[in-house]
Amino acid sequence: MVRSAYVEIEDGPRLICEAPDGVPVHVGDECIIAIGDVEEVGHVAKLKEQPVPPEEGEDPPRVIRMATLQDHAKASENAVRSKMALAEVAKMATERGAEIHIVRGRYSFDRSHLRVLYSSEAGLDERALGRDLAHELKCRVDLRQIGVRDEAGIIGGMGPCGRNLCCCSWLREFDAVNVKMAKVQKLSLNPGAISGVCGRLKCCLRYEYENYQEMGRGLPRTGMTVECPGGTGMVVAVNVLIQKVKVRLEDNRYVEYDADDIRPVYGCGTGNCGRKCDEDSHSERPES
Repeated sequence: MVRSAYVEIEDGPRLICEAPDGVPVHVGDECIIAIGDVEEVGHVAKLKEQPVPPEEGEDPPRVIRMATLQDHAKASENAVRSKMALAEVAKMATERGAEIHIVRGRYSFDRSHLRVLYSSEAGLDERALGRDLAHELKCRVDLRQIGVRDEAGIIGGMGPCGRNLCCCSWLREFDAVNVKMAKVQKLSLNPGAISGVCGRLKCCLRYEYENYQEMGRGLPRTGMTVECPGGTGMVVAVNVLIQKVKVRLEDNRYVEYDADDIRPVYGCGTGNCGRKCDEDSHSERPES
């Protein structure tokens, strides 16, 4: 019976591989797997007594053998050779006038492939550079450019909240984020306060945005004239989360009321409109 082995590759995804009964594979062991005609070394994370789910048009990866002492020595050698190869990649890119930042790269176990992730502000002819690198390094070179958010997710770090960055711990897809989300949540618009380590707007601006929109619907905006238990006044602050509105009365007293205790004096026709109209007046281009 063919079992399923969940194998984790360094800097790569977890693969579901075939593990024939003839191969003594156990959870926690290092093993050599074949992905098509490429060999990789990986760590067995889980075993299941069932075959690999079939994928149309592709043969599943398979476990060839358990890693030996010689295989571990070769993996260590590959790590050293990878650093030398990445230095050559950066050098040849610079010679072509393209300054690149190599985020991650390594040889496959059999050194038939060199995979490189990089970021660059300038354009790079990947096909031409890959062809020249293949001739120089005597292997296939896969170059893939990534964005600054992907780069931050790979490198990792700690956010101002004191936790690991979302993009390197659990966030796998980047949704569009814009300045309007910070405005609705009454956050500081200082770029240093709302930007992440990648230099783009923080992904977490989106997390509570819809809640603020829902809870803020119908609340007056700052500067609106309202009628309240203490008389007529002007809204100077709104706390969406606790549904409180701070009003400056005509006698210059500042009083905080529940949102249900006040009502607008004028409609949108006078320019004193509610929150929904205020939100729609701020249209921002989404950040990628």
